[in-house]
Amino acid sequence: MEKTIILHGLTLGQLTEIIENAVEAKVSAILANAMSSKDEIKYLSRYDVCKLLKISLPTLYMWTKLGMVISHKIGNRVLYKSNEIEMALNGSHKFKRYKH
Repeated sequence: MEKTIILHGLTLGQLTEIIENAVEAKVSAILANAMSSKDEIKYLSRYDVCKLLKISLPTLYMWTKLGMVISHKIGNRVLYKSNEIEMALNGSHKFKRYKH
């Protein structure tokens, strides 16, 4: 059986206001979701960083030792934050020596 919606007792202005509120709530939820997903940190593997920067693994190791890029050890993996790689490319990152 089909559901039938009958609009009874609503003026055109009231119906427009209801629709505007529903659309505004949905758009706000979508925008809030998009903003929160941009704040998430994306980790890149050594191979991903090498591919992105078009360098070799030994070069990436040297740049990490010199502090040009910052690595993060998570478990037994060495990962790089994508936003820190972008900062290194833009030159807005200060060099920090790697410590063993």
